[in-house]
Amino acid sequence: MTEASARRKPNEQPVLLDTELDHLPPELRWREWMGRVEAVIFAASDPVPREVLARVVGRNCNLELIIDDIRAELAGRPYELVAVAGGWQHRTRK
Repeated sequence: MTEASARRKPNEQPVLLDTELDHLPPELRWREWMGRVEAVIFAASDPVPREVLARVVGRNCNLELIIDDIRAELAGRPYELVAVAGGWQHRTRK
């Protein structure tokens, strides 16, 4: 029996992904959320809507600021993060 399963109530589903990351300091939590959002977008073949991205980050995470930070980090790369068809997608720069 793991520690998490010992704390779980009898009919409660196990937590498959810790989105809150309360155990991390704020800066590392932010970095982890950025990595998760970028990974989901990178792996998707279609634009990823906000609702999907919200599932991999904490309740109090500002997705717009996460997107802004990712876009800033991609400034010197040959691809960018763009808003397309109600979602986000990586695209090769022109």
